[in-house]
Amino acid sequence: MKIVFLSVWFSEKMGYIENCLPKELVALGNEVHVVSTTAQVYYNDPDYLSVYEPYLGKNIQEVGVKEIDGFKLHRLPFDLFLNKIYFKDLKATLDEIQPDVVQTFEPFSFYTLQAVYYKSKFNYKLFTANHTVASVFSLYTQNKTSFFQRLPFYITRTIPGRLISLFTSRCYPATIDALEIAVKFYGIPREKAKLACLGVDTDFFKPLVNSNEEIELKKQERNRLGFSEEDIVCIYTGRFTEGKNPLCLANAIEELVNKGEPFKAFFMGNGPQIDEIKTKNGCIVHDFVPYHELPKYYALADIGVWPRQESTSMLDAASCGVPIVISQNVQAKERVEGNGLTYEENNVQDLSNVLLKLKDASLRKSLGDFGKMKIENEFSWVKIAKERFEDYKLFVH
Repeated sequence: MKIVFLSVWFSEKMGYIENCLPKELVALGNEVHVVSTTAQVYYNDPDYLSVYEPYLGKNIQEVGVKEIDGFKLHRLPFDLFLNKIYFKDLKATLDEIQPDVVQTFEPFSFYTLQAVYYKSKFNYKLFTANHTVASVFSLYTQNKTSFFQRLPFYITRTIPGRLISLFTSRCYPATIDALEIAVKFYGIPREKAKLACLGVDTDFFKPLVNSNEEIELKKQERNRLGFSEEDIVCIYTGRFTEGKNPLCLANAIEELVNKGEPFKAFFMGNGPQIDEIKTKNGCIVHDFVPYHELPKYYALADIGVWPRQESTSMLDAASCGVPIVISQNVQAKERVEGNGLTYEENNVQDLSNVLLKLKDASLRKSLGDFGKMKIENEFSWVKIAKERFEDYKLFVH
């Protein structure tokens, strides 16, 4: 089967769905193409130059084609309409590939409209997705918005989304709240919306085997980074923004350190909160690293903490046997059930109390062991790719 993923942007060092799912579909014997723009992820972020460029490189890459993990990445030029991306030269690329399936990652966007437009010419089956979750979608809670506040969204998103759905086979929301948003706000018929959780590359994200050699290397690396054997190290990976709010973790760690508790925190990433995090007792900051280097850092940690919005890093850490702590407001409870704890979002004192519960090494181990097995059985990209391929086959004749 010839499968095309249309992605508004792409970065080789990331572990997002557009990086991982194509790789596993190739392993199943498919011809897979990722058609993206020349834009890196977050290319238009005001902080891109300081936060992302040192890690990802220039925000705009060269037009061209290259092979990655068995699939072909096509970078096409793009333009903006109403400050939203659309592809240039998409028709020629689709004509060259002649796909059986085209998958986009948004229920409504200009590039999804382009996929609808070319569907009749190339006769492929079109699938969409929705990765917008409640924590970043202000209209999700109805009682916070009036009808007139919702009306512009209804006109510009819900009605177009419903029209687009007439030409699509299925939409894949990534979480239960993303599913509700797809149906309620983007006009996707409920029968066309199928929950499809994001996954983990379990080839890379797995626990140490606890050989004497690995244990010694872990000890040496922790010492190199400034942690002792007695420290309980909490790790956060991602952007240092208010939306993610790793500063809440830094404040909780400082509070625990000042009370003489053996907690430390290791922050990997960058963003506006970095300078303040660096001032907190017990907190160490490290630059972004490529996606495939993250497992060795999770192996050094005792607890993973993501104080606010969802992150695929929650799943990656769990796959490495690390218990996690996340906000109780996160709707995707499957990410933490049995393998972690929740806390009252942005409440430093409550986060401190939850971390103290995890001072118990046996509790950390039981949560971590459960998480490792859960990810392997339910959230591996291998499993998800097999399910997606079978789903595509239902519609491709």
